[in-house]
Amino acid sequence: MLTLRDIRKRYSTRRILEGVSFSLGEGQKAALVGHNGVGKSTLLRIIAGEESYDKGEMTRVNRILVGYLPQEALSESSEETFFDYLERMAGVGEARRSMEALAEHLDQPEKLSEYEEWQKTFERLGGYQFRQRARGILEGLALSHLDEDRPLDQLSGGERRKAALAGVLLRGVDFLLLDEPTNNLDLPALLWLERYLTKTKASCLVASHDRQFLDNVVSRVIELDALTKKANLYTGGWTDYAEMKAYQTRKHKEAYRTQEDEKARVLESSLEKKAWAKIGAEMKMPDKDRMSQGYHRDRSERKLGTQAKTLEDRANRMTKVERPTEKRPIDFMFPETEAPAPAIITKDLVFGYPEGFRSEPATLTIPAGKRIGVFGINGAGKSTLLQTLVGELAPLSGSVDRDVSLLIGNLMQEHEDIDRERQPVSIYHDRFGAEFEEKLPILLNQFHFSTDLSETKVKFLSPGERVRLALSLLISAGANALVFDEPTNHLDLETIEAMEEALEDFTGTVILVTHDRKFIEHMRLDDLYLLDRGTLTQIDTIAAYQERLMPGILRNLKRLDERIEKKF
Repeated sequence: MLTLRDIRKRYSTRRILEGVSFSLGEGQKAALVGHNGVGKSTLLRIIAGEESYDKGEMTRVNRILVGYLPQEALSESSEETFFDYLERMAGVGEARRSMEALAEHLDQPEKLSEYEEWQKTFERLGGYQFRQRARGILEGLALSHLDEDRPLDQLSGGERRKAALAGVLLRGVDFLLLDEPTNNLDLPALLWLERYLTKTKASCLVASHDRQFLDNVVSRVIELDALTKKANLYTGGWTDYAEMKAYQTRKHKEAYRTQEDEKARVLESSLEKKAWAKIGAEMKMPDKDRMSQGYHRDRSERKLGTQAKTLEDRANRMTKVERPTEKRPIDFMFPETEAPAPAIITKDLVFGYPEGFRSEPATLTIPAGKRIGVFGINGAGKSTLLQTLVGELAPLSGSVDRDVSLLIGNLMQEHEDIDRERQPVSIYHDRFGAEFEEKLPILLNQFHFSTDLSETKVKFLSPGERVRLALSLLISAGANALVFDEPTNHLDLETIEAMEEALEDFTGTVILVTHDRKFIEHMRLDDLYLLDRGTLTQIDTIAAYQERLMPGILRNLKRLDERIEKKF
């Protein structure tokens, strides 16, 4: 289906890919993993044909249809309607409009022939079954409630992500290239997508930070190595890859340690022989038979010197196992807190917008040091609830009481408030003032920002780099309450794991919205809430919520199977 041989790519003097080679067969599902900035998105764009490569060879099976979901699809403003976008992405929109325009001139042989060609294209793209297929996919992604004529600009971030994903899936492609497809997806849509991808006969290459998703979908892992810029191949899902990677790292360290110990032993022996040779050279001989003894002394000195040189050469040749190099994880260092109790209390809180979404009254107590999770489909109002709790939005009615000593760190706000025309170094300067010179090198080192990167405009940073910048600003504020709205989006897996480890020791309050099931496990949430149709209710466990969702997901996929093209 796809073969890459020695693919190379540079941006100016910066090496991105250096001899990437792998193949993916029909129906195979593979993960593309690696640190932020290692070239995952670049490689996906190359395979999709949206970016050139410098050297190497890429071959694909003739006439395969490729569907590509960029990491920041639909991020730009657009007045296009929801359904027009889906038709355009599926390829049927142009064919339908062309047929409609030609239908009035079918008495002309030339127009009739052109109409028939467009009709063949329309049929090949599944145009006559498009609405049925669209209905099934939109239902699975929890988008069936949206009006067809609704402008894309009026969709929430999660709904726009789902629309972009639906547009790719509706093309009926042979090969899916998905760059962070789970970003901003709610749990129902995520579970549906997992099942959909395991059932489809299309091949799939997916870059994702969601460990559970990768375990459930892929059977191969392609790692882009940050040092060699090459691809390393592993069999299995994320857990298999992580275990094998840890084993390889451990064996590499052991081999290097054994080599260095032996090298030290040989060099020590060489030094001993040199020392003996020197002692022999300086030894004074008695006059009796001095010539004979001098001969034996010189011979012994030469022999010891030769042996020492041989051992030294042997030690130098022993450096076959390179020193292990590991990327230092980000050290989040969340501050110790003395949070108030309780932190936040709501009474008959109605949150939303005067001319839009409006919740039912909610009474909620969030004690200091507790960890709260909020779940629900995209557009349910989770982000609106968080904004109301932290004071960014005023309640429509009811009250929110926050303790006066509560200092809230809001990742969502930090991320949105960053001026994309500015540089990180100038943002830090404004934040820290007189402490700027002292804190800047610490933050740059802590969050892996090079000097060049710190002087690059935010709009040119990768999504992951922008999130790291927001995290650095949040942590430096010394908050005793953290509000996270999809905090793992755009972060690499190593950074997510480092954040999980740091949050284990955080003693303050946490209010969390996330779909990342592994992250939820590590957070050890005290209370879980479901926001559904404007009503906030407490639930027992995520597992129970998933079990409640699965029957509907399976029914949807069964109906979709009955309508979908054979390749799926």
